[in-house]
Order: sequence, then structure tokens, then C-alpha cells
Amino acid sequence: MSAAAAADRSPVTHFVAVLLSEPEKWLNDKSYYGPMLQGLSEGLLERGYYMRPIDCLHEYQRAHFLDSSSGLYAGAVFLGPTYPFVDFIRRAAERVPGPKVLLDHHIEGMGIHSIREDAEAGMGMVVRHLVDLGHRSLAYLDLEDPGANPWKRRAIDLALQDAGLPELGAGRVAGCRNSFLDAAKALEWLLALSPRPTAVLCCDDIRALLLLQAAAEHSLRVPHDLSITGFGDAAVRSGRSQILTSVSVDPAAMGRKAAEIIAAGKDGGPRTILIRPELVVRGSTARPAP
Repeated sequence: MSAAAAADRSPVTHFVAVLLSEPEKWLNDKSYYGPMLQGLSEGLLERGYYMRPIDCLHEYQRAHFLDSSSGLYAGAVFLGPTYPFVDFIRRAAERVPGPKVLLDHHIEGMGIHSIREDAEAGMGMVVRHLVDLGHRSLAYLDLEDPGANPWKRRAIDLALQDAGLPELGAGRVAGCRNSFLDAAKALEWLLALSPRPTAVLCCDDIRALLLLQAAAEHSLRVPHDLSITGFGDAAVRSGRSQILTSVSVDPAAMGRKAAEIIAAGKDGGPRTILIRPELVVRGSTARPAP
């Protein structure tokens, strides 16, 4: 029997592998990845598919999936935090039949579908908002790994160029882990700059909330002394803030789009889909003090 005939006689599967590190953590998340996975699950169920979360945090887990995955799934979704495992994603994409989607990230040259927020458009909105308020001295609080989202930093520089302002120099960008200590040290560094920043853009709401706390401990009044912006709008969705100016993204819509691509089957080549965000202006930004 030929390989093609064998494939035709193989049982049809309606399970979709969802590769992620620490499934419990992301499935229980209330602000971003949790709603994204919920949207994915609902979108798949509406089309007669079932998602199967698979932990690939450790090397032995990734090896087990590669050894046992062939023919078990109708497609695969790789959640954004798996992006460092480039070789694993490539090999898994080769083994799993059907559509493959990298959800909440993009890897150039990978050859699979990718869906992510339009980070460049969103961060451009933030810069234009601050510039329109009169801010000319900006700084950026980035992730500890700048490679996790290079699009936001690039968008800041492009928007500054469009406004006739210089790009952010290395001294005006601070990497920050998800810790108050890091945020506090970053704020001290930024406050020592000359000219001192009148506004700090944060790569996400988590770091924006930490920076708000650090600013309060420095007796800085937000937004009178310092404007602070977030990204993702998770702080308001989770009830941790009602004043943070942020970029709102619908993570459930991203998950549903991934389900749509999986259910559509082969469609002639990988697509890069950007989900457009919206700037929500609240009380953490204002005109700089004279």
C-alpha cells in the first residue's frame, strides 16, 4: 500500500495540539493568555475540534512530543512563550499534519502561520498621544529579554522620527523583570537622566503597575510629575488599576482567529495576521509640568 493510500485510511482526528510551557499557569491566567486560550478553545469547539494542552517547558517533554505526535493531531498551535524553542517549533511543525499557528509571536522564516497583536501600531498610538500632550523627553521600560518583543521598541523610534524627535538612546531604555525591585532600580536610573523623562512607556501593564508603585515611593505624582503608560490593558481588566492609560488588545479574538485558521485546513501558504489594538486614555497621562 502506498504512503498516500495509508494516509487516506488513517483515522481522522479532531484534536489540536496546543504547545505551551507551564499549562496550568497560562490556562489559569485571567488577563491575557487565559482569555486567549479560552477564545481558541471556544473557536475550535464551534468547528468540531478539541484543543489538547501539551507542556513543552522541559527538553524531555519536547522530545516526547516529537517522538509520539505524528498523525495524532489535525494541527498545532504554539503559544507565544514557546518562542525560544525555535528548533523544537520547526521540527514539530514538520511532524504534525495540518495547519500550524504561532499564537502571540512571529519568527521570521519559520514558514507557519502567525497571529499577534499589532504592537507597532499600538505603541505608535502611545507615542503620538504623549507627543500631542507636549512630551519631548521619553523613556521605555522593556522586558528583560528585548528579543521577546522587538516590535514595540521599533515602533517607538519610528513614531519619534515621524514627530521630528530623536530616537530613544540606549540610556533611555531599561530592561525590567517582573519584580518591584527591578522597576524601582529602573526608575532611579531614569530619574538621573538629563533631561529627565517626563513620560515612561512600559512594554506591558505589569511593569507599568510596578512603575506606578515605585513612583509613589519616590513621592512622584502621576501624571503631574511623570506620565506612565502600559500595554495590553490587563491592569484594568484584572481590577488592579482604573487610571492606567494603556493599549487595549482582545486576546480572545487572537485565539478565535487561530481556531479559524486551524479549521480551514491548508490554504496556500503561511499568513501573518496582526490584530489591531486601541489606545485607551485614562488618568496616568497628562501634559508635562511646565
